[in-house]
Amino acid sequence: MALAAASAARAAERGLRVEFALGGKIAGHADPVLLRSILGNLFDNAVDYTPPGGAIAVALTANAGRAELSVSNPAGALTAEDVARLFERFWRKEAARSGSGHHAGLGLPLARSFAESMEWTLTAALEAEGRLVFRLAGPGAE
Repeated sequence: MALAAASAARAAERGLRVEFALGGKIAGHADPVLLRSILGNLFDNAVDYTPPGGAIAVALTANAGRAELSVSNPAGALTAEDVARLFERFWRKEAARSGSGHHAGLGLPLARSFAESMEWTLTAALEAEGRLVFRLAGPGAE
C-alpha cells in the first residue's frame, strides 16, 4: 500500500481525507508491475478528481476466494451514462473530470487491459450519494 500512502500525501496537500479499511492479510495472484500501474492510476484519479474537502475510501477485502480492492470518491457531476464510458479510450467529461489537466483518457482503459491480462476484473459503479467506486478483483492466493 505504499502507492496509496504516496497518494495520501498528495491528498493531504489538497485538503482531502483518505480512509483505509484493510481487511487483514489478503493475498492475490498478480503481476506486481501491472498491479502497481493499475493501483497508481486508481489512486491518482481519486486524488485528482475528488473536490477539496472530500474523502477517498480505500478498502481491501476477500470475497468468495477473490482478493478485492475498492477505491471510491465523490463523483461530482458524473452520471450512470458517464460511468459506462469511463473505460473508453480518450473519453473525458470536462465538467466532472477536469482534474489537474495531466489526464488524457488512457489510464482507465489501460488499467482494465492490465487487469484482464492477469485474469482480474476492474469495474466502475456510481453508488449512493454520488460516489464513484472502482473495484479491482482477482484470484486469491491459497
